[in-house]
Amino acid sequence: MYPIIPTKEGQNIMYYFFLFGILFSFILSSCSNNHVAQVVHLTNSTASEASTEDWSYSGKTGPTYWSLINKEYALCASGKEQSPINIDRVQKKSLPLGINYHNGLFKIEKEQYTVTLIPLNNTNSINLNGTNYPLQAFHFHTPSEHTINGVHSDLEIHFIHEDMKKSVVSISVLVNSGRLNKEFQKIMNPNLMDEDNEEKIVKINLQSFIPYTSKKVSYIGSFTTPPCTEGIKWIVFNKPIQFSDEQIHFYQNYFNPNSRPVQPLNGRVLFESW
Repeated sequence: MYPIIPTKEGQNIMYYFFLFGILFSFILSSCSNNHVAQVVHLTNSTASEASTEDWSYSGKTGPTYWSLINKEYALCASGKEQSPINIDRVQKKSLPLGINYHNGLFKIEKEQYTVTLIPLNNTNSINLNGTNYPLQAFHFHTPSEHTINGVHSDLEIHFIHEDMKKSVVSISVLVNSGRLNKEFQKIMNPNLMDEDNEEKIVKINLQSFIPYTSKKVSYIGSFTTPPCTEGIKWIVFNKPIQFSDEQIHFYQNYFNPNSRPVQPLNGRVLFESW
């Protein structure tokens, strides 16, 4: 069988198909890379969940309007297990919680409404009811989002943990004015807050952010930012730790306010344990 030699017209057609194939492959590759980038961003941003470009803490994009900004934020208004909450009436219940916090390296990410620290290793975790939850990130709010008997604290720290099944546990630590905290001082460094500084890595001992008391309240709630995902296990320590006035004011100068108002309990039961 003789080989088929294409005509000049046929060669032109094949050439155009060849160019189209290259262009199509480039488009697919570009889309794939963008998708991967988004997945990586979400994986490394468990604490904030949604981009902060379309919502805020005030005005027409504030908490009252979150559900109207994007249909994916509907739970912010329709959800029945939203956070934060006011803590007053509680029931007693045992809570087998182990906090395994140590020295660790963290990357500082200054965001629009807070500063988030991402662990660079797996040295910090909690154990709840026999399940291990590695720390994914921690960040700050001012004033506090949770209230105790209707009273806000100066700051609140959220430590976000996630197990292998993607179940999330958020530990909340309240902060009031008092003694200087050396570990927080490492974070509130003007050089690290400089957006042009790319080497934003610090070594932090998270144990300094945990109250000495073991008294805490647990309940089922949500993320406190859009899309307000529910099913989050919250553990809130009753007794605040202390930062100095200067440290609190330094943070507030950068991010103030960045807290969502308390949400209705809707019949949820709060459990207090030691």
